[in-house]
Amino acid sequence: MNDPRISAIICATVAAWLGYTIFFSAEAPSTFLMVLQWTFFTVALAGLGAALGRLVRGRR
Repeated sequence: MNDPRISAIICATVAAWLGYTIFFSAEAPSTFLMVLQWTFFTVALAGLGAALGRLVRGRR
């Protein structure tokens, strides 16, 4: 994706959904699922940070 705005929107949406799933889940997931959720949550936050960095750098 060349447009950092779209990347930021997608990463923020995924991070919000996974954050809701992780922090407000009514039942405990299996260990494998918990590791997978935290991995994707971390990657989504890193992608959001990179997209926001590209947006800030592009406006200068």
